[in-house]
Amino acid sequence: MPPADQPQPSCRDLVGALAQSDRRAAYAALALGATTVAEVAERAGLRPPATAVALQRLANVRIASFDPEKHTYGLIDDTFQLAVQAEARLAGRAGGDGAGAYFRRGRLTSIPGDKTVRSRVLEVVSDSFEPGVSYPEAKVNAICGEWFDDWVTLRRALVDEGMLRRDKSGASYERG
Repeated sequence: MPPADQPQPSCRDLVGALAQSDRRAAYAALALGATTVAEVAERAGLRPPATAVALQRLANVRIASFDPEKHTYGLIDDTFQLAVQAEARLAGRAGGDGAGAYFRRGRLTSIPGDKTVRSRVLEVVSDSFEPGVSYPEAKVNAICGEWFDDWVTLRRALVDEGMLRRDKSGASYERG
């Protein structure tokens, strides 16, 4: 799972990253076990400069990761699964629940007034917080800010709905 300050790429992001043939070839080479730029270039039939650009793009959308100590790349196993799960949550499973209409490009556009839809939307956001982890207020603000410009209102809604609990001092939060 990506860090909370880096939203999970959407299915659209992943498809866009693989829309170009060099990136698909680099992805296939990684899937077949290549790990270095030279190995990927050889297996994919690409020139090394084009391979480096393709691998960087795959890393940027978190399809692949780069180990700077070893100078190697590898695929991130759960990227596609997490994107599909997030898409299913946003779209709803039984013909849609209205929550998806409140998200654009992985960000919340507004907080719904309808209690049921509001709860569904806030569930999606609350998944950004790991259960049992205590978050300082600044981190909660940063995570909420990744989702919505008015992070104060979003944080308050998460607390009001019981999806985040604030400690007595008001300095830290946990997922509800």
